[in-house]
Amino acid sequence: MIERTLLHHFWTEFRTRWRFKYTLPQVKSVSLEGVSLDVSALSSVMKNNLLLGRYEVQERMLAQQYLTREDSVLEIGGAIGFIGLFCQKRLGIKQYTTVEANPGTVGLLKRNYELNGLKPVVWNVALAAGDGDVTLNIGSEFWENSLVAGAGGSRTVTVPGASLAGLISRLDYAPTALIIDIEGAEQFIDFRQVPAAVKKIVIELHPAFIGHAKTYQIVADLVNMGFRVERETGGTFLFLRS
Repeated sequence: MIERTLLHHFWTEFRTRWRFKYTLPQVKSVSLEGVSLDVSALSSVMKNNLLLGRYEVQERMLAQQYLTREDSVLEIGGAIGFIGLFCQKRLGIKQYTTVEANPGTVGLLKRNYELNGLKPVVWNVALAAGDGDVTLNIGSEFWENSLVAGAGGSRTVTVPGASLAGLISRLDYAPTALIIDIEGAEQFIDFRQVPAAVKKIVIELHPAFIGHAKTYQIVADLVNMGFRVERETGGTFLFLRS
């Protein structure tokens, strides 16, 4: 029995090592929820998450359950474009603007939109406390990009920054929904700048980066503005207001 258990453990470990060292590096594209993605530049870890459907699970679920084709969206932290493509291809949303801070990731996003026959409205800007250049920490994985020091970045790049009000002012429509995932930079948002037209906010909060007190303060600020916590899963919140 012990020998059989050891053999099973050895075989499982061997298959895992083979998958990450030899199989996954050869994967160039992935289809997830009907969205085609170029993953040739991604790590084996990210490719594995995508192939197993583990990528952006909470955001995807909340968007599918609570956003409709009538919504107009501002997404802050677009990464490689998956959530934006999911919302537009699967949910039928027409008015959709993406903000992404890392210029390298913007290139991946544009490539993925091209693969799906769509043209993105994407701004290479970092959401910040105010307008002006900011320092973005860039990690080895695209999701490690953050304005917050210690959030995983191993090098830095200077990018344009803009407040939430500054971003809103650039839109040619009134957004009804915000999708926010900016790896701790949510602490820089002045939520008083959320326009009255916004009724839905999907936001991932990062207490490991910004601390629990700031996390609770963000929730309290939104509740004081008339939002309620409709759902919370895996650190991703859905706020709604009438």
